[in-house]
Amino acid sequence: MKRYDPNPETVLRNLLSNVTAIQAFRITQETTQDLRGELTLSCGESLTIAAHLLARATPKAVSALTPFSDADYTVVLAPYVSEASATLCGDAGMGFADYSGNCLINCTRLYISKQGNPNQFPADYRPKSVFGPSAPVTSRILRALLQDVSKVWRVKDLSMEVGCSIGMVSHVKTFLCDQNWAVQDRDGLRLTDPKSLLEVWSKQYSVERTIPCYTLDPLPVFEAKCFQAYQDGIQVCLTGFAGGVRYAPVVRYHKAHIWIHSKDVPAFFQKTGCKEVDSGPNVILYLTPGEEVFQGSRTIRNSRVASPVQVYLDCMQLEGRGEDMADAVLAKAIQRSSEMQF
Repeated sequence: MKRYDPNPETVLRNLLSNVTAIQAFRITQETTQDLRGELTLSCGESLTIAAHLLARATPKAVSALTPFSDADYTVVLAPYVSEASATLCGDAGMGFADYSGNCLINCTRLYISKQGNPNQFPADYRPKSVFGPSAPVTSRILRALLQDVSKVWRVKDLSMEVGCSIGMVSHVKTFLCDQNWAVQDRDGLRLTDPKSLLEVWSKQYSVERTIPCYTLDPLPVFEAKCFQAYQDGIQVCLTGFAGGVRYAPVVRYHKAHIWIHSKDVPAFFQKTGCKEVDSGPNVILYLTPGEEVFQGSRTIRNSRVASPVQVYLDCMQLEGRGEDMADAVLAKAIQRSSEMQF
């Protein structure tokens, strides 16, 4: 894969050199923060263009920019411009171009669009480092923040709540603020856009290990056995549609999705009577060796249910009406001014 020269002038010249509507392009001014140039179009018209130069085009950085008043068109230049940052550019009436080969320029007599090139500078945009399955500590931080989206946290208090270092909380705080999903003021850290945070997390999220199973019991009877297993000390909780309807009863379901700790699988089989099958499952066990998926789980009407955050993430992976279920859980159990009481 070609690696684009991380030089603003070179990026612009490469972008404009093969556009037949452009007859000539010259740089008229360049500083460490911006550059200006003049385009001569094939129709004879001239167009002044100015560029904001960013080392990292985070949504927070982009939202602070405005078009230059002394130019016909303004663009943002950075190593990588994410979809969220690109949207902010468009909303502000600006275009963008990045060193990874993506761009959108839409002004008088000129339209250039190149999309879909992967980030060639991943250190500048690191959602996987926060959301990935290999990051259980950051997962616990996010879950704590999302448990009550109205709560304001001091970094020290959040680190004590989660049981991790202040440095790790600061890393997550910086990432969230850069994405415009949270703000840090003198009162502390609070989420401002949990919906966007969860949408991006769900795209990075996946269930690593599953066991397809079958139970002869009607699902309500089987779920009652799951609750009894929980009361007997097995780490288990409902998720997916089975968990979602406990928060927002908007769908019918015929398959139960269950989180269970890996060590408890044999005891769970013995207590519930369900068995592993090769086809036609009506129960899907999600296996985990850790504790994160059980964080925030609760008892609702004699059922042990995963937290709204966990249910949201799991429903977003399900076909059919999974996204509808996730949206209902988001609206009724996450985007609330205070934590739900049961």
